[in-house]
Amino acid sequence: METRSKTDELDKLKIIPIKPEENVKRAKKKELHPNLPDVYKGQLIALVAPIRSSKSTTWNNLIHNENMYKDLFSDVYIISNTIATDATSRFSYQQYKHTCYELYRDNIIKNIIKHQRAKIDNDEPDTSFALILDDLLAQFPKNGRKGMEAIAFSSRFRHYVKPNSGDPCLVLYSTQRYYDLNRVVRNNATGLLFSGNIKSKKEWDNIIDDYGDTFGGRQRFEEMIKEIQQQPYTWLYLRLDTTPPVAFKNFTTQLYP
Repeated sequence: METRSKTDELDKLKIIPIKPEENVKRAKKKELHPNLPDVYKGQLIALVAPIRSSKSTTWNNLIHNENMYKDLFSDVYIISNTIATDATSRFSYQQYKHTCYELYRDNIIKNIIKHQRAKIDNDEPDTSFALILDDLLAQFPKNGRKGMEAIAFSSRFRHYVKPNSGDPCLVLYSTQRYYDLNRVVRNNATGLLFSGNIKSKKEWDNIIDDYGDTFGGRQRFEEMIKEIQQQPYTWLYLRLDTTPPVAFKNFTTQLYP
């Protein structure tokens, strides 16, 4: 009896799941291919590739391709040093000119937060958004500092769509080197795309150190690297928000598990 009494007392200390909010999800604007990052759950994506390795082509496809996220976000913000001059991004600049910025400023992020909060407070029917940060990481410290709003935003961006609505949201960083990504971004990323054009063994070693064990160990990861290096402009997509995590060549061929 004494043992049972102690067990009962310990049972009282168990962590109890929080009752979920009433499900108010609306019908999806469009069905997405299951290989794509699921922006209905919120996605923090990083593209890592050397110069002239199709980073801009890839993120422009994501927001303009009918088979991807075209017309899925009510607001699209783009911060890019070359947004007004790069022919690859000209359609983005034309469509979202009033929310395109050539220089990063903290106030851009603060205003995005203010606008998203207003949409939520006003109970607007669509609070979706996308934020593209294109080759800006030289402007950010690797470990963060006071005032770096974009880095902090990366850890809480999903709070700026209507709760439990299923409204899609996406934050995407493009960068030339993996370790130029701030640690907060790396730790919170739901997916990463690594270019087969990465030539540096040290760069790949850093990537393997962080993700090799998650994807079957060093040998298996090196096999995936060889697979994506067979053709130019090919990506290794690590999807980290699934159990188990999944790796793809581009969004088409599953490499792991």
